Amino acid sequence: MRWLPVLLLVAGSAVAQETAWQWLDDMASAVQGLNYDGTFVYLHDDKLEAMRIIHQLGDTGERERLVALTGSAREVLRNNKLVTCIMPDSKSVMVGQSRPQPPFPVVPDNLGSLEKYYRIEIIGDDRIAGYLTRVIAITPKDSYRYGYRFWIDKESKMFLRSDLTGNDSRPIEQVMFTRLGIGGPIADSELQPSLTGDGYAWYHQDNSKAAPESTGNNPRWIVRRLPAGFDLTNYQLKRMHPDSDATEHLVYSDGLATVSVYVETGAVGADAFRGLSGKGAMNAFGAVVDGHQVTVVGEVPAVTVEMMASSVVARSGGRHD
Repeated sequence: MRWLPVLLLVAGSAVAQETAWQWLDDMASAVQGLNYDGTFVYLHDDKLEAMRIIHQLGDTGERERLVALTGSAREVLRNNKLVTCIMPDSKSVMVGQSRPQPPFPVVPDNLGSLEKYYRIEIIGDDRIAGYLTRVIAITPKDSYRYGYRFWIDKESKMFLRSDLTGNDSRPIEQVMFTRLGIGGPIADSELQPSLTGDGYAWYHQDNSKAAPESTGNNPRWIVRRLPAGFDLTNYQLKRMHPDSDATEHLVYSDGLATVSVYVETGAVGADAFRGLSGKGAMNAFGAVVDGHQVTVVGEVPAVTVEMMASSVVARSGGRHD
């Protein structure tokens, strides 16, 4: 019987964790599956931006309109995979099939795979934009990745706020709704751009130009030192420009954080990128290895990109010229 309190404690912890996972799963479904119209603010790099988002899920799929309310006037419209970006400052319109950076953090499907490297737990309740919310924390167990906090509406499970946090648990970036209407019909007129693009230069993305020369899991360069849980998830060898040498692009992820490693062939001059550069949550570290420019970049702490860049080497027996 002396083991009973321990067993009850373990069982209670497991139930709490599963509940936190369920909140995050439900939030991800709500962001994609609900109709909503709201205004949110995005705090980063000591700058505050305000945006309006209108989202609709209908018989033909997802439609979305994102409108900048501060700074340069710009709009992004999405109809399933078709994305149109209207930018009055440059009098241009970009149309393509690549989905832009989402306005809200993306929660991975397999949250259970993160438990070795993050603690996922309910940490309390709060009130955001008039809604009662549950607060979920994703806290890293080491210093090589950032943490997250999510505020989720208790009724609809809609996302209402997120903090990207550093090792000191202080926010690096924040997204928060100040006004939000959830559910109900969205008029088609609300999904039409206020900027027509008349007289603008139109650019249509040609996906074939971005096609890699080769893909797979046999890169010519490797990263010897990786944070626990980071694995190679994508590899491409491609020419960024028709007259340039091939660039090797390796992507590493732990399921939540993602880091890109670029190795550029060709002569490296005196203006090569060396050392650390950071902006907000994004950090990059550059190094020259065997005459090649190595750049590691990702939304991870500076210590992560520096460690990875400092351990990039040519695969033994592989060509690297």
